[in-house]
Order: sequence, then structure tokens, then C-alpha cells
Amino acid sequence: SRKIVAEYEKTIAQMIEDEQRTNMTSQKNLQQLTMEKDQALADLNSVERSLSDLFRRYENLKGVLEGFKKNEEALKKCAQDYLTRVKQEEQRYQALKVHAEEKLDKANEEIAQVRLKAKAESTALHAGLRKEQMKVESLERTLQQK
Repeated sequence: SRKIVAEYEKTIAQMIEDEQRTNMTSQKNLQQLTMEKDQALADLNSVERSLSDLFRRYENLKGVLEGFKKNEEALKKCAQDYLTRVKQEEQRYQALKVHAEEKLDKANEEIAQVRLKAKAESTALHAGLRKEQMKVESLERTLQQK
């Protein structure tokens, strides 16, 4: 009977030892799983931060790109306005040039006519003067003969 009790105590001790060993293994497994969970959460947070940073940079770049597009559109419009103004000024210049050339041609014609008229008048005046000089000479000869 003592042998049975001793065997029983030995079996109980073995069971307690097995239970403690299982308990320690479970504790270690739990610690390992907890560490892995914490690491996974830290990794997840890191990835979320990276994604958040990436998204923020994406939004910033999108804003910058929109600014560039607006500037490009404004510059294109400005260039188009300047081209339109240059064409208008070119047309105005051509119209003024034609008008000035017409005025110049008309003025040259008038100058030519004035010169012709002046030459004709001068010739007529010279002829009249010569005629008067001849009259004077004739009268002087008549006077000398008397």
C-alpha cells in the first residue's frame, strides 16, 4: 500500500512537473506571440506613416503641378494676347505707311506742279521783261535820233 502511495505521489509529482513545464512553454509561446504582435503593430504603424507621408507628398506635388498648369495657361494667354497686339500694330503700321506714301506722292505731285507753274511764270516774266527792255531801247534810239 505504501508502494501504491509512493507511486501515486510520484505520478502526481510528474503531472505537476509536466503541468509546470507546459505552463512555462505556454508562457514562452505567449511572450513570443505578444512580441510578434507588437512588432507587427509597429510595422503596421510604420507603413501607415509612410503611406501618410507619401500621400501628403503626392497632394503637395499635385498642388504644385496645378500651379504650373495655371501658370502655363496664363503665359500662353499672355503670349497669344501679345501676338494679337503685334499683328494689330503691324496692320496699323501698314495702313499708316500706305497713307503716308499716298500723302507723299500727292505732295510730290503738288511740288512738281508748283515748279512747272513757277517756271512758266518765270519764263513769261523774262519774256515780258525782255519786251519792256526792247521798248526802252527803241524809245532811247528814237530820242537820240531827234
